[in-house]
Amino acid sequence: MGYPYIPHMELIILLYYINTDYDVSVQVGDSLQLDIQIKEQTFSSFIWKHNNSNVLRYTSKGKIIKHDSYKDRVEFNEETYSLTLKNLQKNNSGLYEAIMRSQTDTTVAQYNLSVLDPVEPPVLTVYNTTDPCNITLTCRGHDLSINSTCYKETCEEKNMTSSGGVALFLSIKDSLIICNLSNPVSSKQEKKAFKSCDSGGTHILDQTHPSLLKLNRISSLYVLIGVVVVLLILIVLGITYFCKKKMKGIAFYLIFFAF
Repeated sequence: MGYPYIPHMELIILLYYINTDYDVSVQVGDSLQLDIQIKEQTFSSFIWKHNNSNVLRYTSKGKIIKHDSYKDRVEFNEETYSLTLKNLQKNNSGLYEAIMRSQTDTTVAQYNLSVLDPVEPPVLTVYNTTDPCNITLTCRGHDLSINSTCYKETCEEKNMTSSGGVALFLSIKDSLIICNLSNPVSSKQEKKAFKSCDSGGTHILDQTHPSLLKLNRISSLYVLIGVVVVLLILIVLGITYFCKKKMKGIAFYLIFFAF
C-alpha cells in the first residue's frame, strides 16, 4: 500500500516516530537542545512551536523558515530535526512542541521548559545563649526561613520547599552546620564549624560573636605592639651604628694631627 498523495507537496519519508514529553529546567543564559525520536513516518513539513506560536518551519524542499523573533537564537538540525535554543531568558519558558504536518498535524515531542535565575547565597545566623553548648540557628534564603536548636553537636535538621521549587535545607555533616538553598538549576550554601565550649561540649562561634571580636582586637593589639618594638630596635641599632662610625672618624683625625 502506497503513501497518500498530497497535491503540490513533496513528501519527506522518515522513520517511525516516538512521542516524548519532558519537563526541563535551565539557568538564564544557557543553551538547550530539544531532541525528537523518530522512525518511519511521512510528512510534508516539520514545525517547532513555542506556546502555540511558530519558532520555525522546515519545508519539503529543505528550506528553514525561522520566525523573526527567533532568527538569531535558534538552530535547526536537518538530519535529526532537533532544535537548539541559545541564550535563554525567563520569557522563553513555556511549552515547546515538535509537529509533523501531512494530512493532519501530529505532535511528536513536547518540552515544558522553565528558565530560572540562579539562587542567591543563603544566610546562616548563630545565636549563642548563656549556656555555650545550647545554640539557636536561623537558615534563611528566598523568602524562606528555618529555625533550629542545637545541644553540643546535636541539631534538629529541617527543610522546606516553596511553590516555585526553591528548597531550603539545614543539615549537619562532619562537624559542620550547613544552610543550603537550591532550585532546579543551582545550589548555594553557607557553612559554620563547631568549636569547643567551656562545659566540655561543643558550640559555634559566629564571626560577630562578642568574644570572638574581643579576641580579634587583642590579637591585633599584640601585632601592633610587636611592630612598634621591632621599629624601636631598628632605630636604636641604627643610631648606635652611626655613633660608632662617627667616633671612629674623630679618633682617626686626632691620631693624624698628633703625628
